[in-house]
Amino acid sequence: MELNPFQERAVSTVGHCTVLACPGSGKTRVLSERAIRLLTAHDRGRLCAVTFTRDAANELKNRILPACKPDVGRRLAVGTFHSIALSQLKRLPRSYRSKRLLSEGERLALLRRCIAQHSIAASFEEAIKFIDSAKTRISPPISTNPDLELIYSIYQETLASEGSMDFSDIVLTVVQKMHTREMLPLPIRWLLVDEAQDMDEVQMEWVKAHGLSGIEVSLVGDDDQSLYAFRHAMGYLGLTDVSSTLVSIETTLPLNYRCAPNILEHSAKLIAHNKVRAPKRIEAFRTVPGEVQVIRASDRWDEADLLLGQIKLNGIGSEWGILARTNSLLDPLELSLSGASIPYRRTGGKRIWDRKLGSTYLGILRSVLDGGWTGVANALSFSGVEAGYMNSRDIQVDGDCLTYLATILETRSAVGGDHPKVLGLHAGMTSWIEQSKKGRVELVIHSISTWMTPFCGNPQQVSLLQRMDLSLSKLSGTLSQRLRFITTADNHRKGTGIQLMTLHASKGLEFDNVWIMGVEEGNLPHTDSSEEEERRLMYVGMTRARNRLVLSSAMEEGVESRFLEEAGLF
Repeated sequence: MELNPFQERAVSTVGHCTVLACPGSGKTRVLSERAIRLLTAHDRGRLCAVTFTRDAANELKNRILPACKPDVGRRLAVGTFHSIALSQLKRLPRSYRSKRLLSEGERLALLRRCIAQHSIAASFEEAIKFIDSAKTRISPPISTNPDLELIYSIYQETLASEGSMDFSDIVLTVVQKMHTREMLPLPIRWLLVDEAQDMDEVQMEWVKAHGLSGIEVSLVGDDDQSLYAFRHAMGYLGLTDVSSTLVSIETTLPLNYRCAPNILEHSAKLIAHNKVRAPKRIEAFRTVPGEVQVIRASDRWDEADLLLGQIKLNGIGSEWGILARTNSLLDPLELSLSGASIPYRRTGGKRIWDRKLGSTYLGILRSVLDGGWTGVANALSFSGVEAGYMNSRDIQVDGDCLTYLATILETRSAVGGDHPKVLGLHAGMTSWIEQSKKGRVELVIHSISTWMTPFCGNPQQVSLLQRMDLSLSKLSGTLSQRLRFITTADNHRKGTGIQLMTLHASKGLEFDNVWIMGVEEGNLPHTDSSEEEERRLMYVGMTRARNRLVLSSAMEEGVESRFLEEAGLF
């Protein structure tokens, strides 16, 4: 990729900032190219490149080092905001370096202790949300609920008294100490920031503190891909804040090397409806058009079946990114893929078979095969049996789950409705094991589904269970072979061509074919977010596609999204 000549200038202005708007693909490449040019054009001068994830940091490092002289590694630091800030904290006096960084589980446990000890009226969820939000800002936290401010204060005091800090404290502490001049900025000449639109206020202040000390700052980002307002990302306003604080020059690298021109045209029409964004021209490098389809299904299951048909038509080895606003929208397709013996990978959220309903179903089937107790115990719990009624600690039994169930029935008195449930499952397991040995796999699958149905709780769960039943029944082979296909890591290995994920999780990825499910009003745009943020989310999803883009909706779920009209798709 040829870079704008502006990027090759060596600028020594104090507080200088380069803002590179990169609406096309390849922001990481742009940043690494700039780092290479700076490091090779100057024999002296240290450079720090910062991003948000370890994977992105490793990609930057792997792009930069091979293109530079062997000694460049001594002048280069690459890491996440938190890893770089942590290295700064390690230079502080021993009294602060000795603070213990809590794991996520430890800090949540500490917060629960604080709430319990001081009888705070606010819920745990409210408290953790408020604390997480407060630690992305420089100013003291303010809430209309005084209990939340109180628990924040108590939480911070408890951390200090126990000589601990949490993950959010790392960058915040460094910024506070740079402001009070207890700590100096990094001893570098250049600071490069990847995905700069995702900075929160604290990270933004960290960057500004370095720029104001005379370090040359380069920000690479695209405000149209700012998706993390719920994580307090500053987006376009953050980029303009930095550029107005420092002496800045802004430039746009408009070429998109990924998308077919008609896919990019519709995407650009959509995002142009956002008011709070940097004005930019987005151009396609490619000239051969791709395929864009809009599909209207009757319901969510029909939508999944249409998608499955398209995957089969294109060939099971083809590459697909199946995207949706929420994880639950992907469940019908996952069951359709499972029933068709098509390998897939679900990224980000839990697979349907790993959640309560699916894992209980599979657990009973495993117990039918191996006589194990865990699957039966989980089934009893699913049916509402009290945990103490089936506690294994005070019953010593040698044998399989049937023996265990019989022992419980003999030694435990009837407690409410629990005894009949255990009797029913004992009878069921006896029959299912016998039928399995005779090879009547579908009968076992249907019978277990029938037993579980009364305990599902709502019609949606019943419908999902019926689809699980259908999916398992469609598979061929023995019960053991079917379970192996559903549960094996190969079924959702990294190399598979079909990936299911949320729109948020798709950021930074690309696929030959992209299908966005659930493009309805109330879902996309979702009611829990602002319209501009949702439009950015749709834009990101559309621009993941290289050659084919399909957008579908279900009539049962409501009218088609306004975004389709804004994108010029009808």
